[in-house]
Amino acid sequence: MLKDKILLKRISSEIDDELKNISKLIKDYDNFIMKYSENIDQYLLRVKASFMADFYMGVEKIFRIISEELNGGVPKGESWHKKLLYTMTIEIKDVRPAVISKELYKELLEFLGFRHVVRQAYGFQLDEKKLSVLESKFKKTWKKFEKEIRKFCNFLEKL
Repeated sequence: MLKDKILLKRISSEIDDELKNISKLIKDYDNFIMKYSENIDQYLLRVKASFMADFYMGVEKIFRIISEELNGGVPKGESWHKKLLYTMTIEIKDVRPAVISKELYKELLEFLGFRHVVRQAYGFQLDEKKLSVLESKFKKTWKKFEKEIRKFCNFLEKL
């Protein structure tokens, strides 16, 4: 029993640590926008895209922690990223509740898709309009994500 309690505390601590990293990323993004908002050129567009991609990578790190420790492992196959995100929306009976809502899933799916583009395309191929749409959802999605993950951590700590 003590071993299980330690495991759950460790998972919660690892998630909290990653939330702190994402929070720092958000602050860095705010500082970047304050400094360069008037002069966004093709090079700074790449930096903005990097912030969006880094945000999702932080989210995915949290999902990997949960999946590896509670779900029996990370999904396999070519579309494992999408499967991992989806598995966070489902309850695993007698193990854990859904980690995130279906609504948040849809929002994060956009960030996952964009992260894929950032990693696969050349920077000069970035679509400024798509980035702008994603950017308009960035803070709201972060706040919703943080709230839902903290609720999940509270569940872990009560076990």
